[in-house]
Amino acid sequence: MANTVLYDTANFLRWRLVPVRKLTKVKNKLVGRAAPPRRSVSFDPVRLEQLQTSGCCPALPVDPGVVGAIQEIYLPRAEKVVPTDKGHPFTNIMPPEDFNADNPVFRLAFSDDILNAAEAYFDGKFSFASIQVVRSFPTEGPLRESQKWHRDYGDSQSLHFIMYLNDVDSDDGGPFAYIDRAKSKTVNRSPIIRRLTDEQIAGEVGDDEYERFYGKAGDAILVDPAVCYHFGSRCKTPRTAIFITFNTHVPYTEMMQPLGSNRASAAQAARKVRPDLSDEYIDSILQV
Repeated sequence: MANTVLYDTANFLRWRLVPVRKLTKVKNKLVGRAAPPRRSVSFDPVRLEQLQTSGCCPALPVDPGVVGAIQEIYLPRAEKVVPTDKGHPFTNIMPPEDFNADNPVFRLAFSDDILNAAEAYFDGKFSFASIQVVRSFPTEGPLRESQKWHRDYGDSQSLHFIMYLNDVDSDDGGPFAYIDRAKSKTVNRSPIIRRLTDEQIAGEVGDDEYERFYGKAGDAILVDPAVCYHFGSRCKTPRTAIFITFNTHVPYTEMMQPLGSNRASAAQAARKVRPDLSDEYIDSILQV
């Protein structure tokens, strides 16, 4: 009984207290985790400024052939997802065996368009946090955790690449919703990670207006979920989307699963996708 209480307490401290997460970053800095070698990259300065000031900007268009290849693999899988009545309102349908050189999502994650965005936004000091294809499903009853307003605390600075695999052209489709960096700063700070209702966040920012990312299949955005309050997966019709996420090279938390336990094999696959990148660079961004 005592061990259970201690475990539950430690788990709460780890996942709900902001200072505990920040201590992990301090530890990683002390360990001396190296940033990847700098590359000469090209990224639109206008979009970079938008990302730095507002926390969000459009991503470059993805080739329709790539989008189609991804849909062919993942939409049939998405249809097999069984909704649950508790826990997360979504399921990752990209298992570790998909971290291979032939998989179109994996190849997309290592494309110049996405790596260059991360390189520019983090000034070269970044690493992968996750590569996922997420199926969100309708839920009933009170909002679940990720459906409430929150910031991500994987790091002090993060970057989502989000691409829809089906059209999301109304609120019923569960668009990714957020408020920008400046407005997010007006939300009261707390040492405990906060999950807020619509009414709570409206009371703190002064209005109930926020941005929604609507789009067709293949449309994508870049957003920093660590600085922008946001919510997701409030859908009445299922939504399938790619989430490729980056943190700094010294994040608050460890790499998400299943990538975290398969980073070494992912690095080998990445070398086949990008033979032009050095082993040191690939190992660094995958924290091998």
